Amino acid sequence: MKYLFYVALAAYACTASAAEYEFKAPITKSQWVMTDQTRLMCRLVHEIPEYGKISFTSTASKNKNLYFNMIPAMESKNNYDVDVRAIAPNYRPGIPDNHLSVMKNYKYFSGELKDQNAWTLTSALDRGSNLGFFFNDWYYQNQPVQVTVSSINFKKNFKLFTECMNNLLPYSFEDVAFTVITFDADTTDLTEESKNKLDRLITYLTYDPNVKELVIDSYSDSFGTTEQSRDSSAQRANMISSYIEQSNIPKNKIIKNAYGEKEHIASNATTAGRNVNRRVVITVRQNMTTGNTYSFSSDKELSSYGTDGVNDRSADSEEDITRGEVASKAAEIGRKPGQGIVTEGRGAHPSTVEMNSQAARDSNLPDLSKK
Repeated sequence: MKYLFYVALAAYACTASAAEYEFKAPITKSQWVMTDQTRLMCRLVHEIPEYGKISFTSTASKNKNLYFNMIPAMESKNNYDVDVRAIAPNYRPGIPDNHLSVMKNYKYFSGELKDQNAWTLTSALDRGSNLGFFFNDWYYQNQPVQVTVSSINFKKNFKLFTECMNNLLPYSFEDVAFTVITFDADTTDLTEESKNKLDRLITYLTYDPNVKELVIDSYSDSFGTTEQSRDSSAQRANMISSYIEQSNIPKNKIIKNAYGEKEHIASNATTAGRNVNRRVVITVRQNMTTGNTYSFSSDKELSSYGTDGVNDRSADSEEDITRGEVASKAAEIGRKPGQGIVTEGRGAHPSTVEMNSQAARDSNLPDLSKK
């Protein structure tokens, strides 16, 4: 029996940290705090004195997601791997560390684990294990560093976190930022499908305080005179705007452009082609915020459009529209988080035709209008 005890003790000693520096919150100050609890984001944070903090985050999306971030107070000066382990608390001596994952930490960017790897960390905490993060830190002459996070108070707060996750919207900003609405021929009436798309967009706008404005770009087919095409596209832009304004979305956040029969994305020789060309594209713009890589026009640029009526863009040349500010900014939709924004050169932005062809394939998302 003594032999087994010493073997276990030796195993524990081998896995114990040899770190020169250790950071951890005292048990009495181990606090897990919900810093964000909305239908767009849930975030659970634990502060680590003299080091920084860690967080679990989930965001509105078609698929449930979970992100773990380790955020030092001082940005990283080098790339390094972090050995992530489950560590038994002091009242359970003799239990060796359990390796959970390796987290990549890059220069100037905090380390991140997502989905299954992040859930593995929550499972360890839920079972009462502490988390240990082992790495060599540039600020300490690349000496071994250990950051320890206690599981104290985790369980009850993680319950709140999962409840918040279950209440997240089933779509993200990227899903609503470029919305296409179509109309039946010779009408400005919204179809049920169009109403559902607008209701989904309005629901999102209700919860996102970073929305700066909506740009409504209305296009028509060529079935009729140029003047009729221009007027019908203006009427449809007004119809969309009125529908959105009924949900208390500020009118001064809405910009309306009528392009008439400009910029077709299909042939007008067929009924199917005209149905696609007869469309309204709604682009959502956000203010620049921390963690948001989208770039939008300044207030000065936007003031040239005005918001009282519909801007008649039907006389603009194809070149003007292709290079237009609306087109270049809308082209950013769909980029992965963290990708750079290309702003130089004509080839940096797809044409309006290419963008609207992509938008015409807008995926079907859950309809929240009846909830």
